[in-house]
Amino acid sequence: MDSSSSPKSTLRGGLKVDEETIGTGATANRGDTVTVRLEIRLNRGEMVDAFVEYSFVLGKRQVIAAIDYGVEGMRVGGRRSFKAGPHLCYGDTGVAGKIPANAALLINVQLLESKR
Repeated sequence: MDSSSSPKSTLRGGLKVDEETIGTGATANRGDTVTVRLEIRLNRGEMVDAFVEYSFVLGKRQVIAAIDYGVEGMRVGGRRSFKAGPHLCYGDTGVAGKIPANAALLINVQLLESKR
């Protein structure tokens, strides 16, 4: 597949992808060490965090479920944008001073690397 936009899709946990550009590199699978570029916003638009590069092992719960589920199956060079409900983020606890309890998050992710 080329690096064109694809139709909306639904991922694990009911996560709905709003926009996606398919990459051309290796596919990210559970157990792979992935490096991503992330931008996370509150549902109403305020920036929560932006990472130039962030690495983690996919499926090991080193990140919130929304990011694990959102990155799984992506191809290197690809991008996804999705809205994640509180049950896939920080739930009813939130993050003090940063993310309110029961907040939905808007997440933009680009897969930079995936290694077995």
